[in-house]
Amino acid sequence: MNLKWITVNSRLKNGIALINNLTTIKFQLLLAHIINSKEDELKKLKDSLKFTEDNVQLLTQSIIYIYRQANKVILKPTVLQKHLIENLKFDSEKAEEFVKQWSNETKKDVGGDFENRMKLENITWELNLETANQICNKESVPKARLQFNLAKAVVSDQKDKVTVEMDQDELMHLYSTLETIQIKLDNINL
Repeated sequence: MNLKWITVNSRLKNGIALINNLTTIKFQLLLAHIINSKEDELKKLKDSLKFTEDNVQLLTQSIIYIYRQANKVILKPTVLQKHLIENLKFDSEKAEEFVKQWSNETKKDVGGDFENRMKLENITWELNLETANQICNKESVPKARLQFNLAKAVVSDQKDKVTVEMDQDELMHLYSTLETIQIKLDNINL
């Protein structure tokens, strides 16, 4: 079994076996407690699960490991669920519960409010040259003015404009940042 987003070893397999031995309700409670990091509640769960301390630790470490690894990559919930069932041998109910919790938490982390996000429609620019000011009459200071025309990602009739004025150093910093982003994008597409 070769998944690019997670390393499966015998300890993880044993943890998944413990997960599969739980009832769905107990697994839901356990997931909620682990995700919300309520350590004192986990000790109470040890008694209700009737597991040894080592098994509770293995169980929680397995869940945390799978959760963290799933957060490191971009996975659709359906793909994650398929991987959990087919490759990691989760019971289908447990996989479904895991994916529900993971999806809810991921939406919070990523920002599930996609309707309010803005997309860039157009950029206009102009270059202004300030040739004199109150302090010095012979100094020329170039300033670039960039106007970003934005629209809501979902309802494109709602528009907004953001205007930024930059001197040469600020413009070079922006250019350098954009160039770094482009290099990273190029490396992803290789």
